[in-house]
Amino acid sequence: MSKNYVCEGKGSLIRLLAGSIFWISILLSLFVNKWLVLIGGLPATMLIISYTTGFCPTELVLKKLGVEERIRVSKAEMTRVTYKK
Repeated sequence: MSKNYVCEGKGSLIRLLAGSIFWISILLSLFVNKWLVLIGGLPATMLIISYTTGFCPTELVLKKLGVEERIRVSKAEMTRVTYKK
């Protein structure tokens, strides 16, 4: 099983949580009350805010819970890495 991280592409817990909340709100709106679809707007709004400002409350909560954060490394930095045999 793959390891989950706070952010950075594949394995991103933030994307998993946002997608899960969205689909749960869709299911709730179909079977319980049509206005519950509005719950899906929360993760969508937070993803847009996170993209534009860099601030993400979910990221702060996950870090407090001890979820590992993946560090960004550029391709240029990766090419400079040498491996010892």
